[in-house]
Amino acid sequence: MARVKHYLVNDKFDDPGLFIEVENTGDYILFDIGNIHNLDRHLLKKVNKLFITHTHMDHFIGFDYMLRNKLGKQQIVEIFGINPLAYNVYSKLQGYTWNLVEYEPQIIFKVKQLNGKMFETYNFDIKKRFAKDFEKEEQVNSDIIYENENYLVRYAVLDHKIPVMGYSFIYKDKLYLKKEKIKELPLVGKEIGEFKKFLEDENNKGKTFKIKDKEFNYEYLKEEYSYIQKGIKISYITDVIYSKENKEKIINLVKDSDYLYCESVFLDKDKEQAAKVYHLTTKQTAEIANLANVKNLVVFHFSRRYGRNKELILNEIKQFFPNVS
Repeated sequence: MARVKHYLVNDKFDDPGLFIEVENTGDYILFDIGNIHNLDRHLLKKVNKLFITHTHMDHFIGFDYMLRNKLGKQQIVEIFGINPLAYNVYSKLQGYTWNLVEYEPQIIFKVKQLNGKMFETYNFDIKKRFAKDFEKEEQVNSDIIYENENYLVRYAVLDHKIPVMGYSFIYKDKLYLKKEKIKELPLVGKEIGEFKKFLEDENNKGKTFKIKDKEFNYEYLKEEYSYIQKGIKISYITDVIYSKENKEKIINLVKDSDYLYCESVFLDKDKEQAAKVYHLTTKQTAEIANLANVKNLVVFHFSRRYGRNKELILNEIKQFFPNVS
């Protein structure tokens, strides 16, 4: 499985937030940015992508702390979410005076927000005192909000009395060559790279690859000379009401996740209160995890009405979904 580190930023009763480090790619990702003082500052300085569910205070107040820790280092931080995220980022940045930034290293916050059926991108550059510069808009044609060669992030728009985002981080399966076996082939330099690209493209099924004067079948070469490192799917759901529409959207998004990080705010006996404030209960979270065929469930965002008794909540969930932490 892919070497991806992931963990909650805070205790289960404190502000939501998920940290993901993608080994060997230089990507350090935060899903939500509430109170992030528990995150090591050297890691916070490296964070280059934020995926925000919504900008209630407990999901967004840490932006200021991150900003302060990033001053003095040239970088671009990409931020993703739903309208009015760009306005919220702008408002945060304009809460400070930036008259002494002439010699500061350049920091750019690049915000990509969903607005109806369009993605809008804005740039906030310290050299322009973080003015809100519109870059582009593009038609939404899939549920992918970000993708690179290593991973992608899918989203769903969910209901928390306001539109909020749910996310799935999917690190792609990777093809690697069997080093010892490759030595058997008369391939050198760029030829090895071309061979690997051929095997990586599943559209080549049924085709052949020429090595010296012989043609070799794609399926044979892939089986004999390569192996697949399995990827990983990590989903993050918080601040949603238990409704038919939400449930269907969440299940579609998080289906077959290796890890589902999901809020479980209330015990089942308090489901009426959960509905009033648009949150999930233990039983509802477990039901979603079961229906979505999730392998591991990690719960958080517990209500403080239960004191600090984590086991009270965890034990109730275990009745419905045993593999929970």
